[in-house]
Amino acid sequence: MKSFKIGGPKSFSPPRAPQLDTPRSSTPTAPTSKPGASSKPSAPQDGFDTVGSKISSSVRGLFGPSQADSFASNPTKFSSQNVLNGYKLFPEGKPPQGVTLPTPGKPMVPASQSTATLNIQQHQGNTNLSLSPAGGNGPQVHYLHYLSSGQNTQSNGSFAGISDVPLRPGKGEPNMVMTGPLNGCAVHAMHNPANDTLSFVHQADFSKYGAQTGKQQLDGFLKQNNLQLVQSLTPNDYSHLTGKHGIETGATAFAHYDNAAGKWNMVGQLNDWKNGRGQGDRPELQRPPGGLPQQWTGPVDLQNPLSLNDLK
Repeated sequence: MKSFKIGGPKSFSPPRAPQLDTPRSSTPTAPTSKPGASSKPSAPQDGFDTVGSKISSSVRGLFGPSQADSFASNPTKFSSQNVLNGYKLFPEGKPPQGVTLPTPGKPMVPASQSTATLNIQQHQGNTNLSLSPAGGNGPQVHYLHYLSSGQNTQSNGSFAGISDVPLRPGKGEPNMVMTGPLNGCAVHAMHNPANDTLSFVHQADFSKYGAQTGKQQLDGFLKQNNLQLVQSLTPNDYSHLTGKHGIETGATAFAHYDNAAGKWNMVGQLNDWKNGRGQGDRPELQRPPGGLPQQWTGPVDLQNPLSLNDLK
């Protein structure tokens, strides 16, 4: 995924962010540099292809105490004031113990099998997010994975999701959904009328074959799983050209349950590349130049479900 811009509460955009640029047609591939040439950030696809690289314990020790509780107490405010970095969600190079990952044959994982502990450390201007096994000292969250779109996926697309997320989480239940950085993908919130729960789905390369194809793939997935679309964050909401490298911005996305409003919210924080490789092989992010929306937020409102025609 890529960078996204952050800002204060006044910068929050309405549920559908204005279209400032044409959404990317495909997930960018990592640019190459010739020896001696100026360095150009190398963009992992949606931040998940770097999972296998391990961060040493000595590097983790530099990050300091976790600020995850501060984030969980007011996620929207916290994300408006800090550059969230979701690369390297798995510091040990593998999913936390107890987390089940989806597969192409079984793309939906029960929420009960997706729980992990959220950790947040400040490092050189970035607020680095990581996950450890459930039951740790920190907020409990649901992890939403990503499945890369490979060959023969143009017709059906590539989806990874979690199901049976409570509409109103009880005390002690996770009230946040975390996923890796977005860089051409979309994240959707869906309602399951059969048991009145929510599902959250990561759709790889939403606009790779054009937004219309992405919507057709999503429509097929909804019908196959008897789900109703409620809210979405797509490349149209976060992908904008910025900077001298010509790399489009990306997003750090999450969902959280607002107890006061009694609703889930989806949030996407715009970010931009600062350095292609920082401490522990985690790219360093920064806020994009001025003039771009800094944060996208939209309520998951079952009374006002999202139409496929609303997506761009």
